Amino acid sequence: MTEEIYPMPIFPTLIVKDVQASSNFYQNVLDFKNIFTMPGPDGQPSLVHLRWVKYADLLITRSRDGKELTEPKGVGVSLNFNLLEHFNGDMDAFAIYAREHGANVIGPVDQPWNVREVTVFDPDGYKLIFTMPINLNLAFDEVIERVQNEESK
Repeated sequence: MTEEIYPMPIFPTLIVKDVQASSNFYQNVLDFKNIFTMPGPDGQPSLVHLRWVKYADLLITRSRDGKELTEPKGVGVSLNFNLLEHFNGDMDAFAIYAREHGANVIGPVDQPWNVREVTVFDPDGYKLIFTMPINLNLAFDEVIERVQNEESK
C-alpha cells in the first residue's frame, strides 16, 4: 500500500543515534507507519519518514556532520499526538503495549484540561505525549474552569 504524499504544514525532525533502531521503535512500539526510508552511503537508513496519522509526520535522521549529539536530547520540548484511531483510542491498552515492548512510559494520567495522556520516551530520550479527550461534550468554558480550579489548589 502506498501512503499519500502531500505538503506537510509542519513536521519535526529528530536526530537519533541509530536510525534503524529508532525506526523499529516508532513502528513496532508506537504504531507509526513507515512512509519512506532513505539509505545512506553505507546502505544503512540515514533518514526515515514516519506517519502517525495524516499531517502528523515525523522524520528521524542521523546527524548531518556525523557527530553524536550530547545528552539529553529535546530538553524542554515534547511532541504531542492524539491517540485517535490507534489502539481504538484506549490509552490503557496503548500504555500496556508500549511498556510490554520496552518503552519508558508514564501514565495514563487524567489532566484537568480534559485529556487522558501517556508520556513515552523514545530510545534517544525524546518526550512524546499521546492524548485522548476525556469528555468530548465538555464545553471549553468548563475545561478552563477546571484548569483554574486545579491551579488554585
